[in-house]
Amino acid sequence: MNMMTEGLKLAAGRALEGLLERGTATAPRGLAAGYLITALVQSSTAVTIASIGFVNTGLLPLKNALWVIFGSNLGSTMNAWLVAILGFGFKIDTFSLPFVGIGAMLMLAGRTLRARSLGQALAGFGILFLGIGVLKDGFSGIGGMVDLQDFIAPGLAGWLILIGIGTLLTVLMQTSAAVVAIVITAAQGGLLSVEAACAIVIGTNIGTTSTAVLAAIGATAAARRLAAAHVLFNVVTGIAALLLLPALIGLADWLRGVLEQPATPALMIVLFHTTFNVLGVLLMVPLAPGMPRLLERLFRTREEEAARPRYLDANSLTVPDLAMRALRLELSRSQEFAVAGLTAITHQPPDEAGVRRETASLQALAPAISDYAHRLSGARLPLALVEQLAHSLRTLRYQETAVVLLQEVAGLAGELDLPDSTVPGFRTEAEAFRHALTNLAEAAVPLRDAFSSGAVSVRLDEMETSYQALKEALFLAGAHARLDIRTMQDWLRLASLTRRAARQIAKAARMIAALGEGSSAAEAAQNAEAEEGTD
Repeated sequence: MNMMTEGLKLAAGRALEGLLERGTATAPRGLAAGYLITALVQSSTAVTIASIGFVNTGLLPLKNALWVIFGSNLGSTMNAWLVAILGFGFKIDTFSLPFVGIGAMLMLAGRTLRARSLGQALAGFGILFLGIGVLKDGFSGIGGMVDLQDFIAPGLAGWLILIGIGTLLTVLMQTSAAVVAIVITAAQGGLLSVEAACAIVIGTNIGTTSTAVLAAIGATAAARRLAAAHVLFNVVTGIAALLLLPALIGLADWLRGVLEQPATPALMIVLFHTTFNVLGVLLMVPLAPGMPRLLERLFRTREEEAARPRYLDANSLTVPDLAMRALRLELSRSQEFAVAGLTAITHQPPDEAGVRRETASLQALAPAISDYAHRLSGARLPLALVEQLAHSLRTLRYQETAVVLLQEVAGLAGELDLPDSTVPGFRTEAEAFRHALTNLAEAAVPLRDAFSSGAVSVRLDEMETSYQALKEALFLAGAHARLDIRTMQDWLRLASLTRRAARQIAKAARMIAALGEGSSAAEAAQNAEAEEGTD
């Protein structure tokens, strides 16, 4: 099974990715794509992992990926059909040995990766059916001596035990197709009744979720959502199949009669396998529209979690003073993200991932703050609160401007290397500027005890002094050819962008401090900032 699956995946190459990307725009197309790709590569796990990758990169929306997963479960029945039709309808040696021979020659002599991979798939296909022949002969030999039915508990308890066995075998072997093939050959050899074999097959469907669950551990929220959808589909389908087990076996027997096929255990099992997977897809039709919303509530990214306001309660809108206090607290929280982004820039080397993480968190939270302020503006507010609301919106704008600048700084910092010690004065001034930024960041966190508008102003002045010294050192280094002009310009731009971001964060911090003291203090803070200018 492993040879066949890996060979098919490699031989298909990027065609599978293209089919997933282009063929999943609607639910029916996603279902068909999942079915066809799984039938082609004989691995629902491969399709699940590929779908997770596409969801992570944004190429495949979660609602479309769900139908790919549902289709892949349906496509996993194709291997059982191959086993039932080829393994028990033909003399296995007649076609399996040529497949092994041709496949082996392609593996050894193929000039391209695709040819060698196709050879691996063909050899695996042949060996798989040789193995089924061995199993069939072995089970037939012991079928008359051992009756496993004697060891199976009757009724629902027995079915649950058999489902557990199927689940455990699939988890251990990491392939439901191989377990289903063994179950089919055991039933065909007389060791298991059709009912017992069908119960084990239900367990194999549940067991296939283990790979997705393992892949989702420590993964992104999107990966966990899709893995959860995979588990939900298989478990719901398994429960439905267990509750309807006799009815579904009866339906499989009726379908066999319609198809005018003999009542062999192999055919009955694959008809049951297909029938209950189709039932699972039908059960998902009414559930699928609401499933993305449920999964998004259960599994959130850090940015999505940050986007959930901590203090903005809709009930507070009826009491404007409480609403303004909640807005000020939420702005203090968004300020923490901006400050954390500035701190990440001061690391040596700059923590680009940290900058992007913190700035993304603020950008995710900002719309909720803006919306709350908009709803508050619709209420009847006294003039003092109207002014505070205006200052709150100004604070949010400072923060949003700062994170855009920090993102630009992070991109530029990753491209620049710090010049060596042969550039006199430059390294010293750069380190002093970095230290001043760190001090400013520490002073600009609103929820700290020492936080005040005055402390922020002092740190801002120190940062401004160190920036001017760094700028002068860069100009001198360029003038004396200790730095080439392009490098000098890049460092000047980096320092300027960082300084502008720090100033925006300082403005937001002073405004938050002033908001806590009242509208007149906020007005004074705004006037002071206007007098300072921007550059």
